Amino acid sequence: MSDLESALKDIAYGSVAGAIGKVIEYPFDTVKVRLQTQPAHLYPTTWSCIRSTYTDEGIWKGFYQGIASPLFGAALENAVLFVSFNQCTNFLDEFTQLKPLTKTIYSGAFAGACASFILTPVELVKCKLQVSNISNSLSQTTRHTSVWPTIKSVIKEKGLLGLWQGQLSTFVRECLGGAVWFTTYEIMKMKFASLHPAEKENHTWELLVSGASAGVLFNASVFPADTVKSVCQTEHVSIVNALKKVLRTHGITGFYRGLGITLIRAAPANATVFYTYETLKKMF
Repeated sequence: MSDLESALKDIAYGSVAGAIGKVIEYPFDTVKVRLQTQPAHLYPTTWSCIRSTYTDEGIWKGFYQGIASPLFGAALENAVLFVSFNQCTNFLDEFTQLKPLTKTIYSGAFAGACASFILTPVELVKCKLQVSNISNSLSQTTRHTSVWPTIKSVIKEKGLLGLWQGQLSTFVRECLGGAVWFTTYEIMKMKFASLHPAEKENHTWELLVSGASAGVLFNASVFPADTVKSVCQTEHVSIVNALKKVLRTHGITGFYRGLGITLIRAAPANATVFYTYETLKKMF
């Protein structure tokens, strides 16, 4: 198989896997973003946020508000992640003598760095839409509730580069997260495979558990950076000002508001992403 053909397959399989995973995780992500960015008196607990969102806005308008942008973004993100990871691994195989685990770490970090430039504008729009209904009810300022008007509003106020507000925090999150994500998945697969050395492939449940573990560890390791990123993007402030706001409003624990619901969503979503990718790769 040529490098181009391999890359195109990675893009196709990653896109499908990412889109399916996003549909699963999006309602949880909406709750996470609201907990990260809204005052504690508005949502004292995760359950109060879920109940209030459902009661006031319903399922589609509340939990799936703004899904169009991240659905496209998730497909593009995972396409970039998998193709960047595999291309970087191939490069390191050819030009270095690094150990397999070390190559996975470097390739994962590189893949995350590449994906961050796509994720930043997608997540900026997503985060603004996820809190737009709240913002509308709390102020007289008009907040858009669909993708294109939100994009136009950001460009009008901040210019084209305004779509990359929070790029640094996303870059840091994705570099670290990419290394953790891919490395955890590969380590878990190898551990499971060692239990049945006579068999060449992992069982389905092993792939699912490996993917779920990768998602949980990824989110646990980068969550404070994700909180800062969410505040940067919803408030259009710098990283320093976002840090100050979180500390002033919630204290140190504010960096972890929404972590529980995030870890719950991470398991099924990431299990689905990796399993879908592996399955498509075997099928075709």
